[in-house]
Amino acid sequence: MPEASETIDQLIEESYLLGLSEEEIRADLDRFVEVCGKVIRQHVHDRKQMQELAQKLARTRALSLIEDQQDDDELPIDVQVNDRSAREQFAEKVARNKCLILKTIRDCNPKLEELIEKERYPTLIQEADGPLLFSAGAGKGTARDMFFKVFYVVTLMFVLLLVYLVLLQQNF
Repeated sequence: MPEASETIDQLIEESYLLGLSEEEIRADLDRFVEVCGKVIRQHVHDRKQMQELAQKLARTRALSLIEDQQDDDELPIDVQVNDRSAREQFAEKVARNKCLILKTIRDCNPKLEELIEKERYPTLIQEADGPLLFSAGAGKGTARDMFFKVFYVVTLMFVLLLVYLVLLQQNF
């Protein structure tokens, strides 16, 4: 099912890009390329793996350019596909290219794709991991505070139960 998940990823990326202007799409693409380059430079130290990755990325880029050219050649200039604007078509191409780049990187080294995603969406990754109750810094204080709150509630319930039992005993 990797094809289905890749298609879903591409649709998610495209829907995000459709909310941006053409200049913002270009800026997002530039940031994406910058993040990919940064992660690759920081984490790939093997010259052979770097060359292999560069060759695959160049091949992916060439295939993408050929595919884009074929799409452009098949349509008359004045016709829009399914009433889609040039910005929508551009967003689709950018989303497809980003997904192809990530797939190529994943094929060479799956860990690089994870690192790129963490770099691209640091807050989303942290939110997906859940709240940090037991982290090194504030986690100890938070866990201790939570313990005291639970202890306080239990003690309060116990005191209320005692008061209720005393009142019940006085009525009999």
